[in-house]
Amino acid sequence: MHINWATTVTFPEYPNAQLQEDLRCRISEATDDDLLAAYLYWTEGRVAVDWFADAYDLATEAEEEQGHLTNLVTPMDSPFTAEYSQARTDLQAALSEAISDATASREVARSIWRELREAISGDVAARYRAGADEASWEATRLGPVKGKLTEAERFMRRALKRHRDVMHDLALREEEMKSFLSSEASVSLEEIHRMTPTAFEQTVAALAKRDGYQILRSGGGARDLGADVIAVTPCGLRIVAQCKHRQGGRGKVGSPDIQTLNGTARPEHHADVVVAITNGTFTKPASEFASNHDIHLLDEARLKRWGTWGEPLLAVLGLADVVEYIA
Repeated sequence: MHINWATTVTFPEYPNAQLQEDLRCRISEATDDDLLAAYLYWTEGRVAVDWFADAYDLATEAEEEQGHLTNLVTPMDSPFTAEYSQARTDLQAALSEAISDATASREVARSIWRELREAISGDVAARYRAGADEASWEATRLGPVKGKLTEAERFMRRALKRHRDVMHDLALREEEMKSFLSSEASVSLEEIHRMTPTAFEQTVAALAKRDGYQILRSGGGARDLGADVIAVTPCGLRIVAQCKHRQGGRGKVGSPDIQTLNGTARPEHHADVVVAITNGTFTKPASEFASNHDIHLLDEARLKRWGTWGEPLLAVLGLADVVEYIA
């Protein structure tokens, strides 16, 4: 075998003379094939160890990010609570997938390294000679490990960036919301609960005007035929609303009121959108009747979104996409 004995690697002086003699004999008998095979064999093992470490590091990082996510408090009773929760869910799923992929890759690398250790008892050079069964090589299973790890890390990085971007955007919107809540445009539920029925109707009309609607009626009366507020959106939709105030927000609107609204809103007032609005809640029969007759219900929770947080009425009612289609 051709060995450059001028190399900085020197033959050790083993304390056992027999061991040193046997090693020298074996080296002297080694061929170039043996040298290359031994290096290939060692390198495969080294790569398996390195990729095991990469997989371990990726799993550890993902687990640490999960810990940070667990400590992140989701703001409750916020216009953005659902978005905060969704961002958390999306990142949690991505981190779990990264951990799963990294753990699987780590176990494959560990298994291959162990098999390589066991293979030292065989003819190492025979592993790499022409015609050898390449399918039996541990390296054939090692190959895909790095690709899977790379993709798992890329996926995790993208998920972390998306989460950071979403959280940054939500923080900015929270600041804007604070400014809105301190303005006269925001009407709190506490204010609404203290109102008279007439003031409530006028407030609903004012909120519709805030949305940019033309107000045709801003209060009901003895002959209102179930329409307390009538407004027209910029795209021409005619909205007919019946307002039912409940003192202190305590009380429910029943089915008879919704049936009355259904009987007049479209035939008498030519409504495109029919909505019943209360600062309380609706009974189950009222909700079922409204669902069956295409009547939208705005209860206390939705009223807060519209009146207090400033979300447009049609968005609260789930009709924003319909308006965009018409426009």
